[in-house]
Amino acid sequence: MSDFEIRKDGLTLEITRKIAAPRHVVWRCWTDTDLLKQWFCPKPWAVAEADFDVRPGGRMNSVFAGPEGERFDNVGMFLEVVDGKRLTFTDAFAEDFVPRENAFMTGYVELSDLPDGGTRLVWGARHATEATRDKHLEMGFEEGWKAASAQLAELARSTAAKEGASASSIDFSAKARTCLFFKEKGEEAAEFYVSLLPDSEIETVYRPDPNGPVLIVEFTICGSPYMILNGNPDVQSSHLTSISILTEDQAETDRLWQALTADGGEEGPCGWLTDRFGISWQIVPKALPRLMHSGNPAVAARVSAALMQMKKINIADLEAAA
Repeated sequence: MSDFEIRKDGLTLEITRKIAAPRHVVWRCWTDTDLLKQWFCPKPWAVAEADFDVRPGGRMNSVFAGPEGERFDNVGMFLEVVDGKRLTFTDAFAEDFVPRENAFMTGYVELSDLPDGGTRLVWGARHATEATRDKHLEMGFEEGWKAASAQLAELARSTAAKEGASASSIDFSAKARTCLFFKEKGEEAAEFYVSLLPDSEIETVYRPDPNGPVLIVEFTICGSPYMILNGNPDVQSSHLTSISILTEDQAETDRLWQALTADGGEEGPCGWLTDRFGISWQIVPKALPRLMHSGNPAVAARVSAALMQMKKINIADLEAAA
């Protein structure tokens, strides 16, 4: 992507900008009103007042002041707050979902990590009608938001520098997480893993040298935290650590098994496999623990005997054995 892009798509107006500061700093510039006052209005306008309660249903009120004494009151509310990642807000409601007349737009902000330790900002506005969209354009959306986002980028960069947080710094987001050692291709592996299941995402990519290789990737799989420590030349594959996935049905079992054994992965016994990066997985349908813990020792024994004959677990065969 380029450093700055503008998108006009139907009733949506949106900008995307690279910011040379860590995501947590950019988030603070959006949610700390003392910081927000320094950038949110394109000069020579300024934010005279800002009163935020950053939670769904919380107020998002501000006053814009012009160079000739103009004042413009903004009353709104946060609809969605995903800490460090996403804000959605609107002037259609005041605090605690009190409806307001003459709503103008619903805005949103999405922050994500860039490989160099900086932040990708997506800032957009959705309008109910073409008339309100056109009014926003006539008010100077393009130049105004471009200028404001440039002020944000400079403030975030300078704030990070004052705090000693460069664009290559890392802000660990979980107190405890499973660490996987990799010789190489750690970022590629993390991107593959988060593509497999919902509620999975890359959180942080850290390069000590912005032009060098990745050292750490923080990510989640189904909400569970993991990290890859990349660049260990002596790493050896081992079954001592594995990722266990409890699948809903045979279709999900088959899909994950096929994806993880592709391109050099290897099947193992009883639902175990090793992916192409050397990481061990257990792909376990929910039916297996249900049948094994049915309370009938004879059923458990038959299910266990059937399991021992399998590589990928077949639910129909387990149920037949029970």
